[in-house]
Amino acid sequence: MSLSFRRVFGVNALIGGALEVKTSLGRMMQVDSPDMPDFTPLEGLEGALDWWREAGVEYDFAEESTDWLAKLEVQETVAAPAEPAPELPAPQSPLQRALVRDDLPRIGGDTAAWPDTLESFRSWWMTESSLADGALDRRLPPRGLAQAKLMVLVGQPEPDDAEGLLSGGAGKLLAAMLRAMGIAPHEAYLASALPAPMALPDWNELAARGLGDVARHHIALAAPQRILAVGRAQLALFDIPPEKARDPLVVECGEKPYPLLAAPDFAQIARSAPRRERFWHRWLEWTR
Repeated sequence: MSLSFRRVFGVNALIGGALEVKTSLGRMMQVDSPDMPDFTPLEGLEGALDWWREAGVEYDFAEESTDWLAKLEVQETVAAPAEPAPELPAPQSPLQRALVRDDLPRIGGDTAAWPDTLESFRSWWMTESSLADGALDRRLPPRGLAQAKLMVLVGQPEPDDAEGLLSGGAGKLLAAMLRAMGIAPHEAYLASALPAPMALPDWNELAARGLGDVARHHIALAAPQRILAVGRAQLALFDIPPEKARDPLVVECGEKPYPLLAAPDFAQIARSAPRRERFWHRWLEWTR
């Protein structure tokens, strides 16, 4: 008996525990397995492979031949020429954009016809066609008296300002802020840079078309002691760069300087406690 046969025989004996032997009469009888030494799984596997080799089976055959040493064929492809990058228009300054759109009138019209009192300014604000598009009933006038302790300037009316400028949710927040500041309602002048809401206003373009001059004229007529600009985007109307928005500022209106402090818009103040804290510290430093 070969070594490989003994290995397989021993493994089968270990698994089955007994062997069946066919006698000369054709009957099967069970005999006890002979005592065989223990085999490791590795020795059993080697025995099985040796058994197949002795049986003449040394290769694995398939229906189709395979050339294992053949090199992979590389399909040669020709890359398509890259499409030329589209030519982007050269960036334009706000003044250039305004000059290109020469079909739009200058905001405010002829400066010689501008009102010279705050009372006449309110009427002009509600009727001058170049100040805003759309129906006149969408406009909201400013609120308050001249020479107020504080002028609150927002970019445009809020969507929920149904009863007047800053009469909705933002107005309630402003009322709480004014109480904390020690400013009575009649001591505040409420105004907006635009008379009616505008979707995504381009403040640089509006400044180039003259809205900044209108805002300066409005401030000069109202003559407040201080200005709180709520919403920093509108600072473009006063030629103030964004990096200066958190500094105490001064704007020249009618040959007179007015101190100005910029703040985030009301929505940002309302939803962020850290912004409220930072604004309050800046307010205290500005007013001390």
